[in-house]
Parts: sequence; C-alpha cells; structure tokens
Amino acid sequence: MAFVPLEPCALRLGLFIKIEGSWFSHPFPTNSFKIIAAKDLETLKGLKKVKLFVDIERSDPESTTTPDLHESPTREQHENLVVQEPVAQDDADSSFPPEVKETVEDQVQRKVTQHEAFQNYQSHLKQVENHLQEVLQESKQSVQDVVAGRPRGVRTAQKIVGNLLDLLGGLDNSRALLNLIGSNETSEEFFLHATNVSSLSMMVGLDLGLSREDNEKMALGAFFHDVGELKFPAETLLRKGVMGPGELKTFLRTHPQYGVEIMEKIPNFPYEAIDVIHQHHERLNGSGQPSGKKDAQISTFAKIVMVVDLYDELCHPPDPAQSLTPSEALSYLYVKCRQTLWQDAIVSLVKQLGVYPPGSLVQLSNQKTGIVTSVNFENRLRPIILVYDEHASKEEPIVLNLAEEEDSLTIVEAIRPGALAPQIRECLNPRQMISYFPSNAPVEACSVQ
Repeated sequence: MAFVPLEPCALRLGLFIKIEGSWFSHPFPTNSFKIIAAKDLETLKGLKKVKLFVDIERSDPESTTTPDLHESPTREQHENLVVQEPVAQDDADSSFPPEVKETVEDQVQRKVTQHEAFQNYQSHLKQVENHLQEVLQESKQSVQDVVAGRPRGVRTAQKIVGNLLDLLGGLDNSRALLNLIGSNETSEEFFLHATNVSSLSMMVGLDLGLSREDNEKMALGAFFHDVGELKFPAETLLRKGVMGPGELKTFLRTHPQYGVEIMEKIPNFPYEAIDVIHQHHERLNGSGQPSGKKDAQISTFAKIVMVVDLYDELCHPPDPAQSLTPSEALSYLYVKCRQTLWQDAIVSLVKQLGVYPPGSLVQLSNQKTGIVTSVNFENRLRPIILVYDEHASKEEPIVLNLAEEEDSLTIVEAIRPGALAPQIRECLNPRQMISYFPSNAPVEACSVQ
C-alpha cells in the first residue's frame, strides 16, 4: 500500500510516516521513518507547514486496546486513521510547549548549519580536486622522465610531494584528500595508485611523528614504488589480476628490483626512497619478496608504505570482482596481517581513515542507506554521511553529522554497491565524492601481496 494522508490527531507510536515538506521544516534526520519514541510523537503533533502521510503496511498495528500485534488494522480503524485529503499543518491546533519548541528550533537550525557546511565543503572539495588533477598530470610527466633517465622527473616528483605535504597541513584539505585520492578512473590507475600511496603514507608518517624531510623521502619512494612494473609489456600488466601463484611470485620479486635499477641511474635520488621501492613487498615474518627480509631488516619507511600499498590494492585490485570495501580492507589488515605488517602503521591508517573511510556505503540504525563523505577527526566512529531518502528533495540532500546526532542513530554495517537498487546508487553518486569505491569479494592472503 502506498502512503495515504494522515490526520495529526491519529498519530501514534508504531506508524511508518512520511513528512511532506522541506527537510528544514522539521528536526528529524530523514523525511520518512517509523515513530518509536514518545518525544518524537509529541514533536510530530506540533509540526506546522508540513503534511503527514502514513504507510499502513509498514506500520505496527495498535497493540494495547484493539487489534492483536499480528493483526492488520480493521477497515474502521483504517478510516479513522487516514483522511482523503491532506491537511495543512498551518491550521492545526497543536503547538509545542516552550521548552520543546526551543529544542525543535535548535535542531532545525543545526540541520541548516550542517547543510551550509556541506555546501562549503563541496566547494572546497572541488578546489582540491582541481589541484589533484594537476598533480596527476605532473605525475605522468615525472614517471615518463624517470623511466627515460631524465633527472627532472625526480625534481617534478619532489615538487608534487612537497605540495601534497603542504596540503595535508590543513584539516579541511586532509578531509578533502581522503575523499579524492582514490578515484576509479581505470585509464589512470597506475598514476592514481602512486598518488594514493604517497598521500596516505605521508598522513601515516605525520601521525607517527616523522620529520618533514623524512616524510618527503618516504613519499618519494612511495610515489615510485611500482615504477619497475613499467619494464613489463602491457599484456603482462593487464594479466596481474589473473596471474597464477608462480607467475605472481616472480612478478613481485622482479618489479621491485627493476624499480631500483631505474632509480639508481638518477643522480642523488635518496637511498631511503630506494629502500622503499626495493622492500615494499617484503613482510615482517620473512614471507615477502624479493629477498625474504624480516622485521629488523626492513626500513621504517618501507613498513609504512607496504601497509598503505596493500590497503589500496585491496580496495582496487586488477580484478574488480576481488575488491574489498574500505572498512573490510582495514579490518583485513588489522586482523589477518598481524604477523606480516607493522601494526603501528595499520593502527595509524585506521586512525586517519576512520572505521568507515570516505566512500563507505553504510546502513544506519534507522534503516536508511548513506555514503560516508568525510571523516570526523574528532570522533572517527561518527562520520559525516550523505543519506538516501526517496522522499527527500534532490535540491536538499540529507547530510548527517553523526557526531551531532543522538547516540541511538548509528552505523549498523558497511554494504556493497551491488546490494543497492540502481536509483539509490545514482542518488548517492559516490564517484563524485568518495575516496574508495567498494566493489565485491574478499581476498585469501596477504603474505605475498
């Protein structure tokens, strides 16, 4: 049954209602929900300038006086509940007590403030995106120069790394980068991966207390960590996602060595960055490539980069069917890689990205679906979310800062895009605003990635 008009006097607990009106005309997180709290019931009775509708089939039956919990409302009860024409709340007699009215007005103003902040953030996001596109173009030229043995490629990379590090100095810039550094433009995956790993490694480096000089050296190694792959024919690189165990092991053993050979020809390239290129597929228990080095034999910079590199690979493997959601990837690193990866770096990465990194599609406790748009650095368990509500206006996107919502509104779980209806994916439009676009299934092991 579709929504039908509802008289305010017929409101009760258990009804699934829809508010027709601006998102800013009421204090609730979304425009449609089931009434489960007495205070929400009182608030609804006092709303003005909105119309109320009810979905009988999604509502709970009255339980105390008339029908049994498992029975549907009778025809008479249904007729008493709904009206044939919507009634404007302007004429309603109900009004808020002074203390309730103040609370409602405060909540509505908070929504207005959140919406304005989101619009400002989106504008800032666009500015950072433009800067990142410039970085991407410079990245291509830098890698081409280095492969050709031209030292100017390293100078370009040093400029890129310095600019990114400066960008990370601002809180809003860091939030924006976390939204942008994982675009899924397949034609740019090599350069995007290099930029992603470099940027996230610097975030972790800053958190772990690296100096600017050390962070820049590590980031240079991160930027060129896969440059050795370019010595392979294109058809080999296209098969990365379907290589057999033996071929994959050979690939992981040889491309770091090729990368070292390329970068050692460049005068004055930092040896610390060389170590990152050579060791980023090593593992702390000696199971990695190319040399089977163990914990103390691996540089601190490489220990950081190998964590970030694997995180990005888990989210964006060559075969999209094997990709993990951002939260799954972080969980995988934390739980499955205790013997192979540096836990301090993993914990720091979780700290930077939050339990639900930007781009995570999530199910909320109010049964709504949303996408995490940015991390709350003050409360990483309560990110900022763009929420899908089929009854909301496209001109008024519902943006919830969970840090400012009631504790009862929480993230229940991360979900995969394939589980969403097409119209929800289109409305959330994740490709414009996320860091990592989750895909499909888990991977088996991390020791030789």
